[in-house]
Amino acid sequence: MDAIRRQGAILWGLVLLWLLVFVTSMLYHTGGRLSLPLDDSFIYFQYARQAAQGHFLEYNTGAEPTAGATSLLYTLLLVPGFWLGLDGMRIALYALALGAMWLGLSAWLLLLLGRKLSGSFSGWVAALMFLLCGPLLWGYYSGMAIGLFAFAILLTLYLYLTEDRRAPLAAALLVLARPEGIALVLLLIALVAYRRALNWRWVVPLGAYVFQALLLAWWTGEAGASGVEAKWRFAEPHGSLPEQIRAVFFDFAEFVKGILAGSLGHQTSVNLYAYDGNYRRMVFAPFVALFFLAELSYRLWGELSERRLGVAALGGAWFVGGVLLTCTLVEYDAHFNRYQQPFLPLYILFAALGLGRLDAVGGEWGSKLARGLACFFGLWGLISVGFFAVAYGENCSDIRNQQVEMARFIDAELPPDARIAVNDAGALRYFSGRQTIDLVGLTTAGNSMPWRHGSGSLFERLEAMPPEQRPQYFAIFPNWFNFPEGFFLQPLHRIRVFEPSIIDAEKVLYQAHWATDLSGEAIRNRTLLEEGWRVVDKVDVADLASERRHDYQSKVWVPGSGEANLLMALSATDDPQAVYIDGGRTVTGGERMEVALNAGQPATVIMRTVTGIAQHFAVVANGKKIANVELPGGRGRQWLELAVGQIAASDVRSRVEIETQPIHFGGDLRPIVSFHYWVLQP
Repeated sequence: MDAIRRQGAILWGLVLLWLLVFVTSMLYHTGGRLSLPLDDSFIYFQYARQAAQGHFLEYNTGAEPTAGATSLLYTLLLVPGFWLGLDGMRIALYALALGAMWLGLSAWLLLLLGRKLSGSFSGWVAALMFLLCGPLLWGYYSGMAIGLFAFAILLTLYLYLTEDRRAPLAAALLVLARPEGIALVLLLIALVAYRRALNWRWVVPLGAYVFQALLLAWWTGEAGASGVEAKWRFAEPHGSLPEQIRAVFFDFAEFVKGILAGSLGHQTSVNLYAYDGNYRRMVFAPFVALFFLAELSYRLWGELSERRLGVAALGGAWFVGGVLLTCTLVEYDAHFNRYQQPFLPLYILFAALGLGRLDAVGGEWGSKLARGLACFFGLWGLISVGFFAVAYGENCSDIRNQQVEMARFIDAELPPDARIAVNDAGALRYFSGRQTIDLVGLTTAGNSMPWRHGSGSLFERLEAMPPEQRPQYFAIFPNWFNFPEGFFLQPLHRIRVFEPSIIDAEKVLYQAHWATDLSGEAIRNRTLLEEGWRVVDKVDVADLASERRHDYQSKVWVPGSGEANLLMALSATDDPQAVYIDGGRTVTGGERMEVALNAGQPATVIMRTVTGIAQHFAVVANGKKIANVELPGGRGRQWLELAVGQIAASDVRSRVEIETQPIHFGGDLRPIVSFHYWVLQP
């Protein structure tokens, strides 16, 4: 009992020591103010505060519920903090306490796992390497669900290996902690079935997953987290499946290469080292990978030879499968690979087991080498902790000095009923108390797909909202969007971070002008409106709702090449003083759409495009070519509205399919640049 107490005291002492170090770094870099290193943490806080006040999954009170917080379980675990009165930045202390608790429990589980699988030496090496891993300390103290998920992985593994009847309950915790958990549980159930040990208890984690999915579907209309559509690589418009799969494997190889052998990974175009693969050189000491690979390979070969799949098969599959699954995200390596951090304890476990094997079977020479390497790995770990403690403080400073300060400014200067469009949805909503419209779509329903398409589709969605619901202000990173300043957005306040580490350098608060004369909804060239003719249908290109209504499809010339999603504020060729805004597309492979017409009457198709871009395409109605359109290139951009084809009365039915087909001359790619189509009839 005394030995257990001493071991616990050492581990929990280190947990509290590192908490003190990281909090001290935070306070040093923020000038004595509390903060956290990620804006996403405040998304969890806002959902939790709303839940504590009786507004479950309503990010804005009265708004449509959303699942913008990826871990519903972690959100609910934060709620008691608000019941205790820890509102504002004080809830960060509660989140740090949760992180410290999961850190200590995870270290204890690694000690137990190492001891069970290889002896006391391996257990201590695993626990101490874990507590000397900089990015894991950063993740556990980030205020996110990273620690909860990593703890659930280790708990499930330990209970399974000890044949504890509570293993299915831990697996239920695993699926509730993060969406990736269901993939790990399915692998575990497959292994249990292979060993012919499957029983009714393993319905529990599957039931937990189904229950959460049904709850979210009933409450929000979506069975999963909002971030899937906003961040998943396979939700990319016009994505090429082979190229997407290739990109996933490339990112997986990039991550594994960095963790196994040190990394000279890609550098970002701006100085955001939280996204820079070079940081991985600071994670693990040289030669750690040799012990990980040797131990995993040795154990896996033995399990396969004996047909008794165990810790190597499960742990290896969880590490490889979990990391591979996270690489399906567009920014898989964001924030020091925070999506992969929960799987690093598995890597540490096998490395420690390998070092323990050398200590056990290598004789006196092997024992001395193993213990010397353990000291070397520990010293390298101290360097890693130092690097990430400083990074933690700098990241906290970025969030405090930009996101939180912008929210404070909004709270002090804008009306209480102001509606604000944002891209980082956490601190701005949490601290300002204003209603926000999340342009990325994590916390505002229906915005994630327009976000994936581009600024033109986002603008069209906002423009289609009732005037009383449109955002009056925008608080955004300007380089994330192509919204026109001056005509539409007028800058009110800027906050610039001169040496950013984890966020964009400049956040700008704009006032939006939804003036009627800026709208591109109607035909502006009145000479195209013949007397006695009227618009009977229109297709607003880039407006996803209009495109769905008309079964609009745009094609790409080369699979996977994508297309440009445009938002322009231009003057008209027939009226240089008239400036208006419209969203559209640059289409390389042609368009198809259906319009509703009055059967038996002639029709004229009007198109809005821009000057200065060479275009050559055919217009087809119900399979019959009705026109060839050729527009010259040149300098300057202006709106151009023109008739691009007439449909004879005999060819007009109640639904008419219209296609535009680009005409390419060899390698001369001339895309179609379209913003609006109108169809006129008498």
